[in-house]
Amino acid sequence: MYQVGETVFYGTEGVCRIEEICEMRISREKAEYYVLRPVYREGSTVFVPTQNELLVSRMRPLLTVEQINSMIEEVNREDEDWIEDAAERKAEYQRILLSADRRELLGMVRTLYIRRQNLQTCGKRLRTNDEQMLRDAEKLLDDEFSVVLGIKQREVPEYIRSRIEE
Repeated sequence: MYQVGETVFYGTEGVCRIEEICEMRISREKAEYYVLRPVYREGSTVFVPTQNELLVSRMRPLLTVEQINSMIEEVNREDEDWIEDAAERKAEYQRILLSADRRELLGMVRTLYIRRQNLQTCGKRLRTNDEQMLRDAEKLLDDEFSVVLGIKQREVPEYIRSRIEE
């Protein structure tokens, strides 16, 4: 069980601080909830029922600096996995975004960085949908990496790009 004051990564919400654990009545039933406050979205609140295993499983401890750098190194050792079919690629990238698996997000970001760079050498650009998927993946990584690495959110993409081998 998580404790009040802990900072966690929660699904697509990103980095959240556990503000309290309280009982609430919803639809005539009392239940205990984690009250999460997203770090980078003031005014937002997320309520996670403590007994809902699926939702609680989306709460994960933050990575460490070592884990972040290790994941980047692992991703660098893999072959680029470009999916030629745009609809298939979109479906796979949406799956990765919904899973919020940081390892898969890094692999996706690396693939899109490489693809964008290759296209730029030919005077072309990434498709709009691919650019949007890249921004969405970067956003999820930016939140957590900025907190863990102690850098600004806007500095995270450069941090990743500087360590990605193309």
